[in-house]
Amino acid sequence: MPELLLGLDVGTTSVVAALFAPDGRSLGLGRRRLTSASPSPGRVEQDAAAVWRAARAAMRAALAQAGRQAADLAAIGIASQRASAVIWDRATGAPRSPLVVWSDLRGLQRAGELREAGFMIAPQQSAAKLEGMMAAVEGGAPLAWGNIDSYILFRLSGGEAHVCDRSQAWPSGYLDLASQGWNPALIAHQGLDPDAFPTLVDTWGPIARADPRILGAATPICADIADQQAALVAHGESEGLIKATFGTSATLDLSTGPRLVFRDMSIPPFIIASAAGETRYCLEGMVYTAGAALDWVRGLLRLGDVEAFDARAASVADSGGAWFLPALQGLGAPYSQGLVRGALGGLSLATGPAQVARAALEGVAFRAREVFDHLCRAAGQPPPPSLAVDGGLTASRLFLQIQADALGRPVRRYAHAEATACGAAICAGRGAGLAISTEAFAAYDLTVEPRLSADETEARFSAWKAAAVGPTAAA
Repeated sequence: MPELLLGLDVGTTSVVAALFAPDGRSLGLGRRRLTSASPSPGRVEQDAAAVWRAARAAMRAALAQAGRQAADLAAIGIASQRASAVIWDRATGAPRSPLVVWSDLRGLQRAGELREAGFMIAPQQSAAKLEGMMAAVEGGAPLAWGNIDSYILFRLSGGEAHVCDRSQAWPSGYLDLASQGWNPALIAHQGLDPDAFPTLVDTWGPIARADPRILGAATPICADIADQQAALVAHGESEGLIKATFGTSATLDLSTGPRLVFRDMSIPPFIIASAAGETRYCLEGMVYTAGAALDWVRGLLRLGDVEAFDARAASVADSGGAWFLPALQGLGAPYSQGLVRGALGGLSLATGPAQVARAALEGVAFRAREVFDHLCRAAGQPPPPSLAVDGGLTASRLFLQIQADALGRPVRRYAHAEATACGAAICAGRGAGLAISTEAFAAYDLTVEPRLSADETEARFSAWKAAAVGPTAAA
């Protein structure tokens, strides 16, 4: 009987497919890079058809690496970047628009107008962008739209399933939490066709079947979940847990269990999962540019790879007074100021590449500390004894040490390199009715203890905050 689980993570910079046994063993991995275009300032787009090809290739590569076939799969689970949007031809599956990525800010003005009309929409959400996208698509065949998860599901199912779950629907801005359905008032206000919207389904359960022409078998597709929430599932999602995913951005999620908590727009509530009539929630805060900001600094210093960058940063004990604000696409929680831009300061004639590299790593860590503190205050809970982390940036032992020092508490790194794909696989197993033990997947391979005293931790954090975000915090 097939028992293997395939988790597909369609991210911003890459697509990852990971193959797991039900006991959490990793069997195979496929990865394909994605490219984004920025046709004008603030706009970020991808080719949805290219994303689909990358997803298909990554799934095939994961199976090939493990020496397995699609017939060995019990289920597929899909996770993806949220609040993206693409329009496609319902008959052919051909994209009729670019895939507009979540970080695209073309919706800044429209989001403000919608808020004035009584709809609490953020600029990153699909609802701030979809009207303009639809207007740019000329007539023709019936159209469908969705987040990239909906498009991947449509193509993977051979056009049979135009669906999404509520963890994916909520970040779009169109889900009404009270009814757990699409918001008809917002859809009518924008003059959109309700038939173009995907059908809402449970996060896990029998969603669709893969077209056998894609992978070689009609494998059940049994999960659809937002990427950050998939990672939270991988860490165990116990109430009060905070995890941080360090990738292009840094996203911190605090599980509030069955409680829907709202404190402010900088750390909005998200749906972790909704299945069998039960919905679980979390609070989420973001550092919009984390790994992306470090990539920018690495390019500025002409240090071609991460190892060279880390080695340069590790060659000095501190930044020598230099500081960095990683806000290349706006300043996230707890400020929510999309027009603030990154800054590098505190420079002197003694400042060199090593100090700048160190300041960049510290800037990301201190911003994560700000979000961590704000989440705890909002949830009304004491900080947890440690921070669970995952994502590409956690491969850097130096960054983990700097993050532990910035927090004044241990940092625990998730053992599976691809936590999001792992969470998607866990959900797929649940949807397929398998006895999946979350504890079997929630393993950690490294714990980094802070090295600084509490006084020194606070002094460094306070000095950075006063220099880097002092004027913003006072505004």
